[in-house]
Amino acid sequence: MTLGQKALLILICLISCGLLVTAPSAISAASVETSLSVKSLVIKDSIQATVPANAKWSFAAVDVDTHRQLSDEGNSKNFPLTPGSLVKLFITAAIFDMNSREQVSLDTFFSHDGNVADKELKGSIYIKGSGNAFLSKGDISKAVDAIISRDITQIAGDIIIDDTLFELNEWKPKHYGPAYSTPSPLGLDMHTVSITISGSPPDLKIDPPNDLVKVITSLNGKPDILQIDDLTYSISGFTGSIPMKKRFPLKNPSLYLAQTFKTLLRENNITFKGTIRNGKTPSGASLMYAAKSKSLEEIVKDINNHSLNVLSENLLLILGAKKYGPPGTIEKGSLALKEFLNNIGLSSEEIIIADGSGLSPLNRISANHIVSFLTKISEKPWFNSFYESLPRVGMEGTLKGIAYTNDHIRAKTGQLDDVYCLAGYIEKKDGKKVAFSYMVNVPGADLLWKENKEIFMLLSRIVDE
Repeated sequence: MTLGQKALLILICLISCGLLVTAPSAISAASVETSLSVKSLVIKDSIQATVPANAKWSFAAVDVDTHRQLSDEGNSKNFPLTPGSLVKLFITAAIFDMNSREQVSLDTFFSHDGNVADKELKGSIYIKGSGNAFLSKGDISKAVDAIISRDITQIAGDIIIDDTLFELNEWKPKHYGPAYSTPSPLGLDMHTVSITISGSPPDLKIDPPNDLVKVITSLNGKPDILQIDDLTYSISGFTGSIPMKKRFPLKNPSLYLAQTFKTLLRENNITFKGTIRNGKTPSGASLMYAAKSKSLEEIVKDINNHSLNVLSENLLLILGAKKYGPPGTIEKGSLALKEFLNNIGLSSEEIIIADGSGLSPLNRISANHIVSFLTKISEKPWFNSFYESLPRVGMEGTLKGIAYTNDHIRAKTGQLDDVYCLAGYIEKKDGKKVAFSYMVNVPGADLLWKENKEIFMLLSRIVDE
C-alpha cells in the first residue's frame, strides 16, 4: 500500500468514526465513553503507523449539536500547526459575518468628470475597484458601450486608476504562477493574462487584450512561453504544428486593466488624448457604468471550492478597510479577523493569520481551534451559506477528482509542500453534524493526498454500514 493509499485509509477511519459516534439512547454513558476511547486509539495508532516519524499531526472532531469532543489525538494536538488554505475558512466566515451587519460590495465603477461637448469628453475617466478579481473583458466592453451610448468619440482627459481601497507597500509573492497573482481592488481574469499562439502563419492572442504587450518569438529552443514582465513575453520552439497557450500572474493588475480599457477604446474608434495614472474618484464624478460582481455567496463558494488565493487575499484586505477604514492592509485585515474570532468566543491568542490565502509559512492554528471555530459559527444566521460553500467529496472543487462521492461530507483542503490538512463537516445519518480537522506538517506532506478508487469504494461501504 502506497503512502497516499494509507493516508486515505486513515481518512476512511476518521470519517467513519465521526459518522458512527452517536449511540442509541439505551446504551450507557460508560459504554459510549469506552467506544469513543477505542475509536480514538484506533485513529492514533493508524496515523502514527502511516505518517513519517518526524511528522507533527493532530486530529480533532466535535459533535456540532452537543459540543461533545469526539476525538482529540496527535503528537501536536495542543500545538498550533501550519494550516495552508484552511485559513480561507476563517476569511470567508468573517466576511459573511461582516456582510450580515454592513453590505459588502465588490462592484467596479466607471465614472467621469467634466462635460461632453461636440462628442468630446472634456474630462477624465475614473475606474474605481472594490476587489472583484472576476472582472472580465466583457465588463470593460460594457463600460466602453456606456461611453459610446453618450455619443462620445474623444476623451480629452486621463484614465485614472482608483485602487485606493487597498494598500500594499510591496507585494512579494511566495510562489510563482497564475494562482499566485497580486491582490488589488482592480484586476481582470483573476489578475492574470493568457498568451496563445497557433497556426501558420502564427496567430497570436493576448487575453485580456493590451496594445502595449510585446511578444518575442523564436523557432529555436524548447517549446515554451515565458513571462519577462507584465507587458513582455517570450515564445520559443514554436513551429506552427502544435498550438501553445500559457497563463501568467500580473504584478500590477490595476494598471493592466486600465491598459485593456484604453485598447478597447481604440478598437471602438474612441480617441484618447491623455495618460493613464493613479488617483481618487472625486465625489462629484458622474457614474457611467457599474460592473456588478457575483453575489457574496457565489464568491465565497468559488473561494472555498477552488481555493482561490487572490480573491481570499482581497477579502482579507476588504475586512481591514471595512473595519478600520481604507486603505485596507494585511495588518488591518488580520486585526479585523482576530476581533471576529474573539466575538464568536474563540481565543485568538494562539492563532496567527499572516495572509489571506494560507500560503504564508507564518500562519499557525491548532486542530482544536479549527473544530471549535466550525462549531461556534454553526449558530450564525449565515452558517448555511458558509456550509454550502464547502465542496462535497468527489463532487466539487478541490475534492472533485476523488473517485468516491458523498454529499454528506463537506471539507476544505489545505495543501503546501510540507502541509496537508482537511477540515469541514460530516453529516450523520440523523442529520446532525460533526466538525473535524486533520492536520499534518512534515516535508513531503502534500504527497499524502492521492486518489484511489478502491479505497473510496471501501469508504462508501463503511459509511453505509
